[in-house]
Amino acid sequence: MSSRIVCSHCGQDWIEKYRVKESGEVFWACPDCESLWLESQKKEEETDLYISEFLESRGITWPSVEKVD
Repeated sequence: MSSRIVCSHCGQDWIEKYRVKESGEVFWACPDCESLWLESQKKEEETDLYISEFLESRGITWPSVEKVD
């Protein structure tokens, strides 16, 4: 992602890129409201996903995730 995108849910923070260390799966999330976008989703549009649900569905926790620049 070349330009920064403001979260379309809360408008309070920029969405950031993350990667699941073990699987390499990439996602974007808002640190403020925890909204989450999968790699295939348009980051400028609404999403129904949240970090907690994403992590739980994969059986992982935050230490299994790293921020990508």
